[in-house]
Amino acid sequence: MTDNLRRRRITIAIVAGLASVAIIVPVLGVLLTPGILFNRQDPMAALTTTTTTPPPLTIKPLQLRSVNGMYVIQPGDCDPKPPVPPDQPLRICDLAKTAVFDLGPQVLTLQLTDVDSFLNPLTAKQIVQISMTPESTTAFADYTGSHIDQQVAFVRSGVVVWAPKITEKIDGDTLQLSGEVTEEQAREMARMLKDEA
Repeated sequence: MTDNLRRRRITIAIVAGLASVAIIVPVLGVLLTPGILFNRQDPMAALTTTTTTPPPLTIKPLQLRSVNGMYVIQPGDCDPKPPVPPDQPLRICDLAKTAVFDLGPQVLTLQLTDVDSFLNPLTAKQIVQISMTPESTTAFADYTGSHIDQQVAFVRSGVVVWAPKITEKIDGDTLQLSGEVTEEQAREMARMLKDEA
């Protein structure tokens, strides 16, 4: 009987010891992890921190001018002209050289953050999509809200890239320019809006 009692006590002691180890080992593991017990900095923590600094803007500001009129092209209308100051009127051709635009002074500049062209699968039309900074989004919304039923020209490098009629206030940070343009024309518009040579 004493042998059975002795074996039971040994078994109980072993089980109790294993239970203690099962509790102590994870606690020690947590306490001994670098930075937990002694508040040491984890060297990998510096590599995984995030920053809120926006990426640098690589697209030059886009000039917007009011459209006073459009005319049929005459010989010499689309010949290169010297630069015109932003506060002066301008007479230039569109990208496709199908019309001459009589433009007023610059009304706004937009800081673009991205430009892309693609086929809209719902309408089967080419789209040129423009994204702007928050400041440009606000300025464009204010301008379009107060110039409904007027036409504005997006001007880059002495060319009218696009000249839409404003039908409503546009307050999103992304614009989609669409119309009867080919894929090649949409790509060229996107290239010009990005100010790529």
